[in-house]
Amino acid sequence: MDNYHFSTVVSQDHLYKFIAMYTSLEAHCTGYQIYVLCASRVVYDILTAIRFPHVVPVDLKRIEDDELLYAKRERIFHAYCWTLKPVFLHYVMTQYPDARFFAHLDADLFFFNTPDLLFSEKPDASLYLTHHRNSPSFWKFYYVTGVYNTGFVGCRGDAAGLAAVSRWRGQCVEYCPIQEDPMRRAFGDQRYVEDWPELYPGRVHVIESLGANAALWNITEYTVSDRGGTLFLNEDPLIFYHFSGLTAVDANEYNLCWYYHIDSDDIVDRIYLPYVRLLKKTVEELGGYYPDFHEGFTRRELIPATHFIRI
Repeated sequence: MDNYHFSTVVSQDHLYKFIAMYTSLEAHCTGYQIYVLCASRVVYDILTAIRFPHVVPVDLKRIEDDELLYAKRERIFHAYCWTLKPVFLHYVMTQYPDARFFAHLDADLFFFNTPDLLFSEKPDASLYLTHHRNSPSFWKFYYVTGVYNTGFVGCRGDAAGLAAVSRWRGQCVEYCPIQEDPMRRAFGDQRYVEDWPELYPGRVHVIESLGANAALWNITEYTVSDRGGTLFLNEDPLIFYHFSGLTAVDANEYNLCWYYHIDSDDIVDRIYLPYVRLLKKTVEELGGYYPDFHEGFTRRELIPATHFIRI
C-alpha cells in the first residue's frame, strides 16, 4: 500500500508548474503516486512520453461521461478545470484505492518539506482542510473565496472521506461558477467544503501548521527564516507554498504577485526565487525536447505591473 495517492488537473498553461511541483515531491515525499488528469491532449502526450516515475497521466476522455460533457459545453475552460478537481479526486479514490491517504493538489503548489507533516497532525481524521488565514488586506476575500483554500484537499478512503468527496463532486458538476455567487454561497469548487465540519463532525481536521498552504494572501503575516536548510514560517516548518498569482512572461521574466509588490527580501529570496529558477530550468529543458510547445506564458501588457523580475 502506498502512503499517498495524489490527484491534480493539468492544462497546457500549467504544465511547467506541475513539473516543478513534481520535482518538489520527488525531493520530499516517498511512497506516493500522483495521478494527473490531462485537461489538454498535448499534456497527456508529453507526460506519457517522458514517463516520470510515480506520475500516472490520465486522458481526459477516460473520465468524461454525458454529465461532464454537458458541463464542459456550458462552462469556460477555467471553470471546467475547477469542476474536474473533485471529479478526479473521487475517481482516484475509487479506481486506485490502495493508499493510506489521498489529496487533490493544485499544479501551482511546491513542497519545501514532507507532506507527512500535514497528515501526522491527526492521522485518524477523514478529511483535511487548510484555512486561508488571510492577512488583513485580504479579509474581504473571505466573502468571495471562503474560509478554506481547495488548492489542497486531503482525505482518507473511509466512509466519511468518500461521502464528502462524492458530495463535492456532485455539487461542482451541477454548479461551478467562475465568479462569486453570494446568494448560493458559491465560488468555483471552493466554498462547498465549508460545510464539512458540520456535516462530518469529528472527522475533519483543519491543518494547524502555518507552513501548510502559505500563499500571497497570508505570507506577509509571517517571519521567514532558514534554520539549517529548513525554511520556517514563524515557528512552523514551511511544508508547501501555493504560488497562486505567479505569472510567466517567458523563460526569463516573471511577475511574482498580481496583487502587490512583495517587499520582504526573505520571502522573495528564500521562497520565490528558488521556484522561479526551477521554472526557468524546466522551460528550457522541456523546450529542448518539445521546441514547438510554447504554452504557459502571458503577454506582459496583460499583467499588472506589481512585481516583475528577470532571471
